[in-house]
Order: sequence, then C-alpha cells, then structure tokens
Amino acid sequence: MFRSYAALLAWPLVKLCLAVIPQAWRTLAVPTDDPRAEAVGPDPDRVLLLGPGKSAGYGVHTHELGLGGHLARELASLTKRGCSVDIVSDPSMSVADAKVVIGWARLEKFDALVLTLGGVDILRMRSLLVWRRDVTALLNTTEESGGGTLQSFIVGIAPADELLSLPPLLLRVVNLNIARLNAISEELCAGRPSVSFIPATAPADNQSMPFESRTYEHWARELARSITVRLVHVAAPPSTSMSSNLSGTAFDGSSLNSKSVSTTLTAITHSARVVLNTTGAAVTFHDQEAHWFTSTSGIGDMRRDDAGAFCSSAFTARGLVVLEDTLHDARFAEHPWVLRGPRIRFYAGYPISAANGDIIGAVCVFDSGPRKFDSSHETLLRELAMRTESAIQRR
Repeated sequence: MFRSYAALLAWPLVKLCLAVIPQAWRTLAVPTDDPRAEAVGPDPDRVLLLGPGKSAGYGVHTHELGLGGHLARELASLTKRGCSVDIVSDPSMSVADAKVVIGWARLEKFDALVLTLGGVDILRMRSLLVWRRDVTALLNTTEESGGGTLQSFIVGIAPADELLSLPPLLLRVVNLNIARLNAISEELCAGRPSVSFIPATAPADNQSMPFESRTYEHWARELARSITVRLVHVAAPPSTSMSSNLSGTAFDGSSLNSKSVSTTLTAITHSARVVLNTTGAAVTFHDQEAHWFTSTSGIGDMRRDDAGAFCSSAFTARGLVVLEDTLHDARFAEHPWVLRGPRIRFYAGYPISAANGDIIGAVCVFDSGPRKFDSSHETLLRELAMRTESAIQRR
C-alpha cells in the first residue's frame, strides 16, 4: 500500500519535472510508415498489436525495426507460416482508451492480440485500484469481443529509466509503481486461460532496455515463443512452404517485365536502403550469361558487366553473404566498384530462389564506408528476399 500512496504523493513533483526538464522520450524517433508489418509465407497468422509505448516503435524510424516487424518475422520463423501484424498505437492511449478500441477492432479477424499497456497511465501515476479496475474491464471486453477463443498477451511495462528524465528518487518511485502495476496485470492474467502475461526483460547482454531495434527484437522473440504455443493452428511442415508448393519450372525472367512486379521490386529496394540505413540497395538477377539489376535505390551509374564479382558471392550461397570491409578481402579490394564508381566498402546480400530452388538473384545493400553487420538485420534481408520471390512467382 505504501507504494501506491508514494506514487500518488509523487505525482505533483513528477508533473512539474515533466514540464521543466527536457524529456528523453521527446527526442526519440517514431516510425512514420504504414502501421503494419508482414512476413511472407503460406496460411498467414494475423496479430493485432495495440497500445502505447512499445507498439508505437519509439526509437526506430520504421515499424520493420520495431516490435511489430520483429514479431512478424519471429512468428513466421517459428510457425513456418506467414504472419501479418496490424499496429494500433497512440502515445496518449490509456487502458480505458484501449478498451474502447477493442470494442470496434473486429477481433474475430485476428489469431492473437498483443497489448502493450502503460503510456499515460505511468505518467499520471495511476492508482493501483484504478489500474486493477481498468485492466479487468479491458480483459472482459477482450474476451467478449474475441468470442472466448482469441489468445491475448499483455506485455509488461518496462522500467522508465530510458524514457523519463527525473531525479533519482522520483524515478525510483515511478519504477516501484510500474513493478506494482505489472504484478497486478500478471495476477489478473493468471486467472484467465486465454490471456498470458509476458514480462518486459532486458536482453541477455544488457542491463538496460533502450528503445532500439535490438530491444524490440528481444521482446518479440519472448512474445513469439508464447504466441506460437497458444495459437490454435498446427505449424505447417517445411515441405508445404510457399516455394515447394509452387511450380518447379526454371526461372525465365519474363515475369520481371510485369509492371506490378517492377513496382514491388522498387518498393523492396527502397525499404532495404531505408530500413538498414545504407547508401544504396539493389535487387539483382542473373542467368547463364549476365547479371542485371531490375531495381536500385540510392545509387548512380553501375555498369552491369561489373556486377558479377560482387553478386556472384550471394548467387552461390544459400544464406546471407556479408563483406564488412571490402578492402580487407582480396577478392574485392581491386574491384572497380570499390576503387571507383559507387566505392563500395560494405556489402550484404541475401539470395533469391526460383520455384525450382535455383538461386537466381539477390537482395543486397551496400555502403561507402565499412561497418559492422547487425545480426538482427539478417531476418530483414531474408524477408525482403522472400517478398521478391513471392512477387515474381505469383505473376
């Protein structure tokens, strides 16, 4: 009870500090792209991600790197199916607001609901009694709207250290109140078979939880494990994946002339460059005689006959190819694209496969300076390669 009283008494001081002290959360990037994330695959699961804070994607510039994007890819990896995540988020959304949204969200369309609560309820130092009442009402509405079969997940509130700039004593009071709110949420979820509580923990190699792609990836991985177990569907075996269901004919390149395919590939290269924050990106294909680019982003003139030395490495590999510094690789140190032209110092590419399994191209990104490859970006490149495969095979 002391924590509840302390929180209520601290609220005027917290409010004053929020008004006069520059707040960390106001400087964080927020995604401006479509609030939806998708991982390509058969029989896709649909997930609704709802709430302030984590759902909004604070700290990253695209939902692909936020909780929604990571969750879609993690689930698809575990289930061997596709996954689409619809995101409904607003920084000012309270638990009571979330209840209203649930009322009109048509939950019957979704296989799972993920709630990220907190937001203004933390800033206003919401009392424990009000929190218990509002979360109970939210869960009641969720069960009614979902017909009693929808699987729902509440993600715990993370400590406010990375979000609020407050004097240490006030920050401690806020975090103590957050811990109590999480305990109430976990208690309320425990009594409902269709609802699970997922604590917000720090990545294994970090004590803090900064709002960045790596943290979202960690939270998505924890969520995906629980969601996969709870989903009603049985995971499709690898033999029924998209590529194996399609015709086994060889790739003839004719589909690349389609306007719809061209538009899709242009969007893919733009996404690759922006999401991975590189100088350039390209989707490149090859046949027995030549390599060619169907779409590029952020680059100038690139001679097609010089393409082989770079892209062939991805064409002969079944997975990711990374060159963190081309000058330190004897195969590429003297290449024209390293010494002149785009002056590529960093390259990463993921292969594109035809319906019969042949590697026919790659989605690649490159930069004018050397850089370390973020392992979390491998799933992004793989997803973009799968989107490319889907576009050229469904024509």
